[in-house]
Amino acid sequence: MAQIREGCMNCCSRHIGAAQTCFGWMSKHYERRYRRKGLDDNQLQLVRELESMGLDGLTLLEVGCGVGALHQTLLEKGASTATGIDLAPRMLQLAESRAKEHELEQRTQYRLGDFVEMSESLDSVDVTVLDKVVCCYPDSKELIRATLDCTSRVIALTYPRKHLLGEIYNKIWNFGFWLFRSDFRSFMHEPRLVQESIEAGGFKRVFDRDSPMWHTQVYVAG
Repeated sequence: MAQIREGCMNCCSRHIGAAQTCFGWMSKHYERRYRRKGLDDNQLQLVRELESMGLDGLTLLEVGCGVGALHQTLLEKGASTATGIDLAPRMLQLAESRAKEHELEQRTQYRLGDFVEMSESLDSVDVTVLDKVVCCYPDSKELIRATLDCTSRVIALTYPRKHLLGEIYNKIWNFGFWLFRSDFRSFMHEPRLVQESIEAGGFKRVFDRDSPMWHTQVYVAG
């Protein structure tokens, strides 16, 4: 049944608290965007690749699930159940409403909190999705470690390309956060280190596509 459970929150982290506020404020924008335009091109790439690999009966975890559009689409493509984790209560409320609207409430559950902090309490899943989440964490290695601990078969993710345009874009975003007195910041992690961290956990890259701003990748165990 769709339900929101509260996980561990790192109350000492200003970044985590600021992310909760920031993404809560942006939740209505995300919901309106998905209703008007659907998934973006990078998300559609992930869906197509995961569907081609076979989703039937697989369990999902989406870190930073937002309003739920991506993992709920994967459920409609054949996945069995999905757990969505997000820092913002309003995001999860909208995700739960979307699940009910699409008659997916019996196959979804939602957890409120910091994924890295709560990862040890989560059951292992077949597929973990991190769509535009790596850039939200100060420590990408800890995020990947927690992901590896929870995932048995597939890791699918999108994260920023590190080039001059991306660096400029990131600085503009962070200037905006500073201007509005938010402690949240986005991060441009070195792609090579992200990839090496996943591969060191026993996963092999099987899909890799770049858009002007994002890497879209899928890794499989073994």
